[in-house]
Amino acid sequence: MSATAKEFGHYSDDDEDNDLVPRPNAPLELLDSSSSSFRPIQPPPSRKKSCLYYLATIQAFLIIYRTEAILSALLAASLSVALTAHLSHRPAPRRRRRDPFASAKITHDYASSVTSKYDLTLGSIDHWCLADETGGENDNACSCEDPLEPVAKNSSGKWRDQHKENVKVVTEVLMKSTGYVEDVWGDYGGYQPGMYDDQWFERPDDDWVEGRGARFGMDDFGMGAYVGTGDDADYDYDDRFGIPVEAPPADPEKGEDTMEMPMQGGDGRMLATDYELDVVFVGDSITEQRQGTSMGRENEDYVGIKEVFQKTFSKEKGGDFNGIALGIAGDTAPNLLWRLMNGEMPYGLNPKVWWVGIGINDLSMKGCSEEVVLLGILRVVEEIQNAHPDAYIVINSLLPVRRNEDGLLEHTGKHHEHKALKDKEKNLQDSEMSPKRMHIDLWPSIVSINEELSKFASKHSGIKFFDADQVFVEERDGGKYLKLDLMADAVHPNLSGHKKWNGAIKKRLHSILDGKE
Repeated sequence: MSATAKEFGHYSDDDEDNDLVPRPNAPLELLDSSSSSFRPIQPPPSRKKSCLYYLATIQAFLIIYRTEAILSALLAASLSVALTAHLSHRPAPRRRRRDPFASAKITHDYASSVTSKYDLTLGSIDHWCLADETGGENDNACSCEDPLEPVAKNSSGKWRDQHKENVKVVTEVLMKSTGYVEDVWGDYGGYQPGMYDDQWFERPDDDWVEGRGARFGMDDFGMGAYVGTGDDADYDYDDRFGIPVEAPPADPEKGEDTMEMPMQGGDGRMLATDYELDVVFVGDSITEQRQGTSMGRENEDYVGIKEVFQKTFSKEKGGDFNGIALGIAGDTAPNLLWRLMNGEMPYGLNPKVWWVGIGINDLSMKGCSEEVVLLGILRVVEEIQNAHPDAYIVINSLLPVRRNEDGLLEHTGKHHEHKALKDKEKNLQDSEMSPKRMHIDLWPSIVSINEELSKFASKHSGIKFFDADQVFVEERDGGKYLKLDLMADAVHPNLSGHKKWNGAIKKRLHSILDGKE
């Protein structure tokens, strides 16, 4: 074949190089300049043809698998809607996710801004609930009470009975400490110190049970409440139950040896007495343990605790001080506030020291934030100080709450920073915890509250802070641990714990009352 024929791509029948058979007029590509073999140049595929091919494939797939395709589309749409809703309503990160100790910090400076109970306000509270994951947007996530208002548990008969018992204890101390002759005090219808007589305490004219009347400084002359009906009604008679006030000192210039008291039914002469009330402990179940009861019912496990308390805080039994304990299990700061304002801090009860131990139920049972718990404690402190400006007030730190089987409270990191428990270390079984309490690590919150209480005490005259960690917490194995041999359960000290605690309290009382601090 001639070169011209090859050039134009025309082949003859007798072409000796008939290994390729291109279509007529098909373009040829010379493979080798020394070879007579040629290969046709393939044209690029058509874009339009490719798109139609894929569309046809998809159409065929949808026809064959239309049911599966529809279900897949619905599933994808549902997942998309659910994911969008989740992202749009996702709560703020948990406060404890990054640094529990930093998250638990109380930012408002109550230590400097509060000088009396009238400076305590709710306006500075960032959030009310400890476990609130919305950054303060949901203040209904817990059962917190107003920390500044007194709250009674009138729905609980056990609580009312124990409150009444506490008032009886207070009244007995008043009778023992005033030192007046019997004609002034009278025998109260057969009642004598050391003998509880419910009939005496519940006579019709004893309005003091409700925190009113003579025993509470509202009627110095002991005028009784409404008694009788109709013509026999008597609104204003002297029941001689008024608390005797201390007689004014004699005036030597007038030749006076004694001054008569303006009291009916006696001459008002003072009697010498050795009884002085040194300290009153007020609080919750941990304080009630010292009374040997739980919610007003005798508890065999607390008999030894009561005996140890009396040996330490009763001079008649060899103690260094005279003291009483007024506690009720489950009480919060607002509950204690109500009790103090309704009979447990009556006119005439003047101990040298008020020892306050309250707040753990606000935190672990009510679920209140650190700031709300702090406000409740300070409200109690300020109420006592307002009524007894010359007394010392000691704020006991919140005791640790056990959450780890080994008693581990926190780690010390490699950079000497404090670290809270890891999830794998929170291995105390929920069955071992009270169902009424929050099953979370409360230690960072307890640390924060105690720090603020310590700061407050350091800036206010007459107020002291007692750090119970010196008794119940120890450093070992690169961390802080609760001394399990001193605890009866996750919250309450056992007999050994109370012994060591009472010993530390006794030393601190000596330091305070001896003027060493």
